[in-house]
Amino acid sequence: MATISDVAKLAGLSVSTVSRVINNSPHVSPKKRALVKGAMDQLGYVPLPAARQLRGSSSKSLAVVVPRIVNPFFSYLIDSIERTLINAEFNTIIVQTFGNKNQELGALELLKKQQVDGVILCSIENQWSVIKEYLKYGKIVLANEYLKDLPIPMIYANQYKGLKSGTEYLLKQGFSRIAYATGRKKLSIALLGSDFDSDRFHGFQDALQEAKLSFNSNWLFYDAHTEEDGNEILMEIKNMTNKPDAIIAGSDEVAAGIVEAARNNGISVPSQLGVLGIDDQPMSSKLNIPLSTIRQPVNEMGVKAAQLMIAELNGDIERNIKPLDLKVISRNSA
Repeated sequence: MATISDVAKLAGLSVSTVSRVINNSPHVSPKKRALVKGAMDQLGYVPLPAARQLRGSSSKSLAVVVPRIVNPFFSYLIDSIERTLINAEFNTIIVQTFGNKNQELGALELLKKQQVDGVILCSIENQWSVIKEYLKYGKIVLANEYLKDLPIPMIYANQYKGLKSGTEYLLKQGFSRIAYATGRKKLSIALLGSDFDSDRFHGFQDALQEAKLSFNSNWLFYDAHTEEDGNEILMEIKNMTNKPDAIIAGSDEVAAGIVEAARNNGISVPSQLGVLGIDDQPMSSKLNIPLSTIRQPVNEMGVKAAQLMIAELNGDIERNIKPLDLKVISRNSA
């Protein structure tokens, strides 16, 4: 990352002259001002806040980016990240994207402006080609999400094995017509190991294929995030002529909404519709019909993400990170 000294060297001026330009001092000639601004643009230099420039220190702040903090999975992930960062004397700035690319860019701009030392992305809204441009300004770590062969630390669970095990669990329970709900607005399936959503769907499909079953694309539901989305999915299933006998929801929130709507519409869970969630949020075991689910190691993931970020800032590079395991939790909904 470029420094004020680099700017001064490229412009052929003193550091004090560059500082006067940055602070908009009136006693600098237009020619020197133009040289400084040209050098800043060429180097991609963004001025540090004045107090930090004087002491040459970091901000001791990190941004953590999530889609929605009200989603219990991300609430607990933030909790474990922040607790770890507090112990290392870092402040945490939480940014919600609500699935919006510009909100994510706003968090990355904090890195560019040197208001934070690093960003932990717990979801990805923009293409990597956009995100990677911010690596010149600081550190980026992925938690929960992942993309193949990125040059940054990524801590995540083995979504392929988790969803394959979850699907196999439903098959062993006697279900054979299994629906699938995802939080994405569309599902583009890449090669195994490429990304979070592709690996989940590969695990689901491979389990079906090994059981010599095929997936009905009419049973694929998109953009499901909340209990209300789960309610709507149940109503769609109710109105189908060819109905699934089970569904894997993208989260426990969605699964809880499906179970609630099923009860309100006289559909028996699990005898008429089995429901399998993902995450094992604390409320899952406390529902009227306790939720069968796929447990994500959320606390371990958050702690490790924070530790990886601290290590990156200290210059300790770790890339060979083993994916965490997911576990099927059997309860009453499937």
